[in-house]
Amino acid sequence: MTQDQIALPGDSRQPVTRKLGGRRTAAPVNRGNPEKLAADRELYERLKIDGFVGSAMEQLQRELWAYGWRVLRAWMKDGTLMAKCAERNILIPARWHEAEALKRRGDLRDEIAHDAVQHAVQVFTQEYLPAGQWKPDKGATMRTYFAVTCMFAFRDAFKKWVTGYRRHLAMTASNVLDDDQVGRDLPPEEAAIYRWTIERILRDATPEARAICSLIYAQKINQKEIGEELGMTSRAVEGHMRRLRLHAKLLTTQGEIHALYGRLSEMEASGR
Repeated sequence: MTQDQIALPGDSRQPVTRKLGGRRTAAPVNRGNPEKLAADRELYERLKIDGFVGSAMEQLQRELWAYGWRVLRAWMKDGTLMAKCAERNILIPARWHEAEALKRRGDLRDEIAHDAVQHAVQVFTQEYLPAGQWKPDKGATMRTYFAVTCMFAFRDAFKKWVTGYRRHLAMTASNVLDDDQVGRDLPPEEAAIYRWTIERILRDATPEARAICSLIYAQKINQKEIGEELGMTSRAVEGHMRRLRLHAKLLTTQGEIHALYGRLSEMEASGR
C-alpha cells in the first residue's frame, strides 16, 4: 500500500493538478497537520527504540481502535465508505441493497467494523510500522494512513459477510425453486405449467426477491417476519415484491406467461 493522501477531519487539504488522459484534473492532497506529524514522528521514534512493543504501542493500539471504529461506522452509516474506497481503487463487491443494509443496520455496521478494525490495527502496528511503510516525511499522519488500512480491511470483512449473506439467500430461495412438491395439488399438466411459470417469473428476480418468495410460499410468514429472517425492513420486503409483481404483469402482457392463478395468486397476495 502506498502512502497516498486522503481527506480526514482535522487535516488541511490543498488541490494539486494531475494529468490524466490528456486532461488535467484536480486531486485533493492532504498535507497533514504539522503539529500532528511532529507528534507522530516523535512517537514513531519512541516505538522504534522500544522495538514496537510496550506501553506506548499498547496505547497507540487502543487509540487506533477507537479511531478506526468511529470512522468506519460513520462512513458506513452515511453511505460514503463505498465511494471513498472506489476513489482509492479498493473495489467493494456490494449490490445496491447490501450497501443500503450497511446504512440501515447498526448491528451489521458493528459486526463488519469490529472485524475490519481488529485486522487493521494488527496489520498497521505489527507489520506496517515496524517495516517503515508509514513515513512522516510523506505528509500523511498516522491516523490518515491507518484509515486507508481500515478501508482495505473493510473490503475483506465485507466480503466475508456478504458471502455468507448471499449463501443464505440462495439456500432460502432453493426451497421453492428446487421443490418437486410445488403445485402437487394441481393436475399434472397444470402443475408443470405452474412450476414453469414460477421459474420464469423468478429467473430475472433479485436474490432477495427469490428468497422472499420462498419464505412466503413455504412458511406463510408475514413481511415483518421475512424481514427479520433476511435482515431487511418490511418496507424493503414490500419493495422487492412490488417490483416482482410488475415484472410478472409485464411477462403476462408480453404473452410469456399466463395470468397468475391458484397458489401463485396466494403468493402475490401474501406479499402485499
